[in-house]
Amino acid sequence: MIHARLTAAALCGIALLLALPARAQAVPASASAQAPAAALPAPRAADAALPDQALAMRAIQALPEVRRKAAEFDAARARADMRTIGNQEAQVTWIPQDRRVQDGTHYREWELDINKSVRWPNKYLLDKRIGQLGVEAARLGFEDSHHAGARLLLMQWSAWLRAGSDAAVSAHIATLIERERALVAKRVHAGDAAQKDLLAADAALAEARASAIEAELAAQAARRTLAATFPTLPLPQRVPRVETPPALPGAAAQWRARIVSVSHEIGMARSTAEQRETEARRARADRVPDPVVGVRVLSDLGGREKVYGVILGLPLGFRYRGAQAAEAGAQAQAAAQDLSLVTREVHLSAAQVVTQAEALHALWRQRALAQAAATASLEKTRRAYALGEAGISEVLLAAQGAAKADQAAGRAAVDTLYAVERVAVDAHARWHRHAEAAHDGADHDADASPAGNANAVKLPALGE
Repeated sequence: MIHARLTAAALCGIALLLALPARAQAVPASASAQAPAAALPAPRAADAALPDQALAMRAIQALPEVRRKAAEFDAARARADMRTIGNQEAQVTWIPQDRRVQDGTHYREWELDINKSVRWPNKYLLDKRIGQLGVEAARLGFEDSHHAGARLLLMQWSAWLRAGSDAAVSAHIATLIERERALVAKRVHAGDAAQKDLLAADAALAEARASAIEAELAAQAARRTLAATFPTLPLPQRVPRVETPPALPGAAAQWRARIVSVSHEIGMARSTAEQRETEARRARADRVPDPVVGVRVLSDLGGREKVYGVILGLPLGFRYRGAQAAEAGAQAQAAAQDLSLVTREVHLSAAQVVTQAEALHALWRQRALAQAAATASLEKTRRAYALGEAGISEVLLAAQGAAKADQAAGRAAVDTLYAVERVAVDAHARWHRHAEAAHDGADHDADASPAGNANAVKLPALGE
């Protein structure tokens, strides 16, 4: 009787062990969390040169690239849940059987086995940590897709502005040469100019009109590309003109440091490197196999005999598990080198975009001075032609020079705007989810920071 009671108690204890989920202390937050960077003022954009902040954010969030990364984030959370739960499922084996002896006796017998692999507590903690780091890397991947969408919008918007500037300059030059042609025609009619001057003016006018048509076609193509990529973004009827592009405020060193400190690429590489290192630790821990525990109940001779037993098992495969640990360790080392590579590339990219923004603004100033000088030269040449002191070829040459100067100045203005705003986009000061959510205060900070529990990492809702 005492033995039966002890056996029953042991069975109950094992059943509880199998039924209860593993519990462990909370895992600290990801070490890959990026420290908040000091705020820098966003560059002042030219009037109506860039799309509205709310419209731009909605257009970026509607990109399929961003939606895809949001789905990958959900998949990462599911994988984290899978790792935390584990695949150590209980197995139930039921074996009914008939026993027939030679004297004709017939017995109904059965056997019931219940067993489960039990994960060691340290492995549970490592699995949970791996899932958290995977979620953090996926969250940063989602944020980086939004950042890439902002870059794409800025690039295509600037291409449209550049093409629109070329079209406006080409149309203006065609109108200007048309006026010159009319003036030449009057002088030819009055006998003050030769017929060859009118032919030269006709040729120049035809060339200017052809250039205007080409420029307008390019502007329409740029508009179609922008509208196809961002269908939810309303475009103005007329291409905005950049008269005075903004300068990059603040010190260049601050912008470079800001771009590096908020880089999603570095954050993803850091999370991935930490995840690979944790996976290597998990593989080393797996060299000690998880035990298999369970219970066994038999009923023999039609129930005349009852057998109760405990199952204890330990898988054997040390060489294979050792190779797994070595492979995971090598992957961790490769991920660490990837982090160094990404960090180097981000530092280089930050230095290049900041330097380019400053250089292009200085270039635009020189282009603007050249434009003013070419315009003044054209006006003087036109007056000289009216007084008979210059020929039509000189006027047309001055007009071509003014056209090139106008086109170069317009392109320089757009290029400067793009370069300066590229710095702002990379520094998360323009068209970024963090910049938009900064007004939400603590709610945003809680959502953006990596949490100790993978389930607590919240993905902000996308715009519809």
